[in-house]
Amino acid sequence: MAQQSTEYGRRAGHSWCQFYWPVAASEVFKKKGGSLLVADTNGRVAICTATGTLIIGHARVSEDFTASSTAGATPMQVDQDLENVYEMPINTGTWNDNMRGRVADISVSSSIQGANLSAAAVRPIELIDKGTTNAAGTVVSVLYKINRLILTRTTVV
Repeated sequence: MAQQSTEYGRRAGHSWCQFYWPVAASEVFKKKGGSLLVADTNGRVAICTATGTLIIGHARVSEDFTASSTAGATPMQVDQDLENVYEMPINTGTWNDNMRGRVADISVSSSIQGANLSAAAVRPIELIDKGTTNAAGTVVSVLYKINRLILTRTTVV
């Protein structure tokens, strides 16, 4: 894949399963990173960190922004289709073609969510393929799906 925009997000799939969710207080969204989201105990979305398993979907982000300091005051469009393919930068590790179909962790560094290709403890992403390659020939991002096998849901009662 040739060099492309540093704006990450959906690369393949449908847009029919998008809904607005309230965002947790002061969440930071960077278009230079992934936007995998988790639901908190109050039904608000937040950026998924290395330990997130209550994955709810992927934020539709086209610019850097910080949510309101009032929890729930910022609405965000969330893509909830588990079959979609997304792209995010690699924060840790080096892409190897034998990683296709394997699962990996994510990390957040300087408010930028990215793949951690050196760990698979929580395994929220299923690697589909390499993503963007820079001018030096280094793979700097991955294509992934949400790993539905680790999704944890709580009951309504």
